[in-house]
Amino acid sequence: MSIATNLGRVLDSVEQAARVAGRSPAEIVVVAVSKKKPLEDLLGYEKAARERGVLCVFGENYLQELKVKRQSMGSAVIFHMIGPLQSNKVRDAVLCSDVIESVHSQKVLALIAESACKLGKRQKIMLQVNIGSDPAKSGFDPAHVEEAIRLAHDARESIELVGLMTITPYEAEPESSRKFFQAMRTLRDDLLSKGLAECFAASRVLLSMGMSGDYTIAIQEGADIVRIGTAIFGARES
Repeated sequence: MSIATNLGRVLDSVEQAARVAGRSPAEIVVVAVSKKKPLEDLLGYEKAARERGVLCVFGENYLQELKVKRQSMGSAVIFHMIGPLQSNKVRDAVLCSDVIESVHSQKVLALIAESACKLGKRQKIMLQVNIGSDPAKSGFDPAHVEEAIRLAHDARESIELVGLMTITPYEAEPESSRKFFQAMRTLRDDLLSKGLAECFAASRVLLSMGMSGDYTIAIQEGADIVRIGTAIFGARES
């Protein structure tokens, strides 16, 4: 299948899942996960997205790839950094990323604020939450998210907090991921009940969750951003 055909199928599934949940499909942002994909695939996706009238957003896991693709694609598209971020790569991530979703520690948060301040940029970020307590995943423990939110708010001159992101533990059956998505929604509701909406851009706590195998379930449970790679670009080389 072509990238355009695949995108059409994804958008149809997004619309159906949103309708089931009583939501508007326009609320959902698709991040096309383009790691290890050649520039020609990104250009093909950009064309298909514009023809469908949807926002063109790419998600990259590796900073070096992000830097090269950012330089080639320019500022007409949006790039999210979604992979693990090492301390010594923070400055480059701030330079290249429109949104850094994978802010997984207070140290990385502080370094992003410092780099953004020096670069004269207000960096959009999301806090990564290890909602499944998976030792193989990075992210804040849910119990420590509130503290991280307040730290981000303290640094609001150089940080714009837009939401929370999670990578759920691997489940053989997509339906098994529902409990993690529900836990993220509950976490958001708890934060809002504590009056923390003001710490987020436009007083909205966006949730980035769900990938190719389970994004429709994530949307049903409140995802605002879904990160989709294989369903758009096809399988990657290992």
